[in-house]
Amino acid sequence: MKALFFLLLFINLAFALYIQLEPDESSRASLSAELQTKTGPSSAAAPPPPSVCLEWEAFPQPDVAHVEAAISRHNLEGKLKSRTMGMAPYYWVHIPPLMNKQHAERKIGELKRRDITTYQIVEGDSKWNNAISLGFFEKIEDARAFLATLRTKRVVSAIIGARNVEQVKFVAENSPPDLEGQLEKLKAEFPNSRITRTTCEPRAETHGKANSAAQ
Repeated sequence: MKALFFLLLFINLAFALYIQLEPDESSRASLSAELQTKTGPSSAAAPPPPSVCLEWEAFPQPDVAHVEAAISRHNLEGKLKSRTMGMAPYYWVHIPPLMNKQHAERKIGELKRRDITTYQIVEGDSKWNNAISLGFFEKIEDARAFLATLRTKRVVSAIIGARNVEQVKFVAENSPPDLEGQLEKLKAEFPNSRITRTTCEPRAETHGKANSAAQ
């Protein structure tokens, strides 16, 4: 009997101690809210900062081959991606279509001898086949000024026309600090172009190597 008495006494004391040490529901809720305030929701993550892009624009599609050649000379291949921008009106300085490709190549020889460095034979099944493209300009004043320069070099067959052509820009994503300076040097070869810093847009269709002929 005495052993049973002490056993029951021990069980009662242990139960009373458990009641005192076990936190109630309100204490648990308070502790959980405090921990959440300090640490924040475990699933929430800060969004990454937006990427900054350099954009060099805008070029008529028939001139892209010249731009890509300049990019290669400055060892910037792989750092710039070309993207189409849609159709845009341009003033086109050109020599109208010649009889055949041999006549066009002969005319190119004359242009070289007269120190004309920008030219392109238009090839393909179109009404412009065997024309010679000399330059595209967004402003009529620039086209007229270029035509006047050609006249001083005795290029009298060139004229100005209007055409809608695809515009192309070159984009550098997450560019290194020195790239903007390199682009400024490259831009000097294309005075009508511009360089801007912008938030990178969703990846668009990439324009491949330009066809050597104007469309």
